[in-house]
Amino acid sequence: MTSLFRFRRSPALSAALCLTALGGCGGGSSQAASSPVGAPSPAPSVSPSPAPPPVAAPDFTAVRNRVDQFAIANVALMVGDRSGTLLRYQRGTVTTDRPVFIASASKLLLGATAWLMVEDSRLAAETPVSTLIDFWSRDPADPRSRVTFGQLFAFTSGFNGTSEQPSCIGNAAFSLRGCVQQIHDAGPDSIPDQSFNYGNEHMQIAALAMIGREGKSVDAIMRERLLAPLGVSAETRYTLGAGDNPTYSGGMRSTGEDYARVLTAILRGDLFANRAGFLTDRVGSRAMATVPPAISGNALAWRYGWGFWKECDGPTYLAACDSAPVISSAGAFGFTPWIDFDKGYWAILVIEEPLNQGFDPAQRAIALEQELQPLIAAALRR
Repeated sequence: MTSLFRFRRSPALSAALCLTALGGCGGGSSQAASSPVGAPSPAPSVSPSPAPPPVAAPDFTAVRNRVDQFAIANVALMVGDRSGTLLRYQRGTVTTDRPVFIASASKLLLGATAWLMVEDSRLAAETPVSTLIDFWSRDPADPRSRVTFGQLFAFTSGFNGTSEQPSCIGNAAFSLRGCVQQIHDAGPDSIPDQSFNYGNEHMQIAALAMIGREGKSVDAIMRERLLAPLGVSAETRYTLGAGDNPTYSGGMRSTGEDYARVLTAILRGDLFANRAGFLTDRVGSRAMATVPPAISGNALAWRYGWGFWKECDGPTYLAACDSAPVISSAGAFGFTPWIDFDKGYWAILVIEEPLNQGFDPAQRAIALEQELQPLIAAALRR
């Protein structure tokens, strides 16, 4: 226990202690008060460093002005970084928290789910589809036997049907199994692993392969492995009405707020153990045989990753675009998410426009995305 009382010495005792310890006390000359020879000099006092100036908040004025000039009236924009959302800007009736149909922005979410399965060793990019779907050809002479799980997400599987062609995909009269069986029996449109072809058959096959491995629906797999751990609401899901056969490459709905949680986690680096593997260019030197009009119409020489575009400025794709890529996954109705790993931010254009208005909403959204990228980087001083 600490005492509350102090010991008081008598003057005589103090004098005796001084004489014993120092050979004298009192108010002598400055020489008597100096430090003994050889004793270290006291360290000079150091003034504390001044506090760094506060970091100025991003100025998104130019970004908002460009959105205000956009040809589509109803649009919302979200911008964020590793810490979360930095900007919400809404124009017209669209909001960041209202569910919208995200079309091909579904591809990034399905791809992320499948990559988590790869990281959990549930399957591998090299896993033959024939080991995941029981009716799939195993005949070595049949090119279908050479289709792998990874090719389905790189869009190099050879099954190149597009949404413009008649198909069982999304048709409630077909089960997913029955639809994929029909796709399989019709055979590939090109040799597997030889060219990139943007279409919706690849991911329909992938969905059945994922179900075959996990024994549960794609929605349940995605909810368990991706969405629930990130706090994504139940509004983000595949649309109802097609049973277990929705368009897996483009049939989801979501909100800007929900999608932002996924982009933040990918950018922050705590979603994937091997993010570099997820971001790898899966096309390489293969021919870009089928590219959607929204990309070709903007004269963009992009490549494809694991369910998303790998962007690159200029007329050709350069190796430099792989080191710190910009990835995106624009949807047909205009919903456009992207991540810029070089500048350290993500953004989402929340747009939901019908396709019968005489223009391509995705093409316009991608054009706006390209114009906003340098403005956002300038606002963030990056």
